[in-house]
Amino acid sequence: MKHAVITGAANGIGEALARRLVRAGYSVTGVDVDAKRAADLDRKPGVRFVIGDLSTDWGIARVRDRLCSMGMIDMLIHNAGINAVGRFSRVGLADQEEVVAVNFQAPMVLTARLLEADRIVPGGSLVFVSSLSHYVSYPGAATYAATKSGLASYARSLSVALTPRGMHVMTVFPGPTRTAHARRYSPDNSREEKRMPPEDLAEAILRGIRKRKRLVVPGFGNRTAAILGTWFPRIVERVMRRAMLGKNTEAT
Repeated sequence: MKHAVITGAANGIGEALARRLVRAGYSVTGVDVDAKRAADLDRKPGVRFVIGDLSTDWGIARVRDRLCSMGMIDMLIHNAGINAVGRFSRVGLADQEEVVAVNFQAPMVLTARLLEADRIVPGGSLVFVSSLSHYVSYPGAATYAATKSGLASYARSLSVALTPRGMHVMTVFPGPTRTAHARRYSPDNSREEKRMPPEDLAEAILRGIRKRKRLVVPGFGNRTAAILGTWFPRIVERVMRRAMLGKNTEAT
């Protein structure tokens, strides 16, 4: 049975990924700070959890030690992410530093430590969940957007570095997804039903892994937005400013 590790697996996209990979025959180890929610999922066949705070060096070290004791890893999915929204000058520095620690620093450090310990199987997959903001910007959440773009750049370089070892590195750029995380930080949830269900995103990620793709932008609308954001950035930025800031004066 292949072994998949998913950070941020207790809720949202991570939970959907865990459930989908179990159905695909994987043994899943979830990593999360939400001990209560993890305990509920831990009782599901094929799923176990490591509780750890990825915003701290101590938490990352603890997670790394636990994972190293669980055997080889066929698939490592860096999905954990947090946000801090609002008027940029008013978002506390500590909040911004925590976003950087969880979204950007933790995936880099954990990946390096597991590779150093030779815990990723030859030919295994490393998956980094970035964001559509990499292409279209994210007004009101500049630190979040920066970490997700940084993660994409890191994954791109890592893919080149690990090619001689036969490892597969894939970056995913989800758009609006129907999760509690999106609901909490969006300035407008009136069209929540239009967001991609996390189960559909999980399916797209697994399909990309099986095809050993390097980049996945799931959904036709998201792919269109990514193309427009690449070729017509100013226009897309104006649209995003109206959508994200026009309805949330606290984020302007």
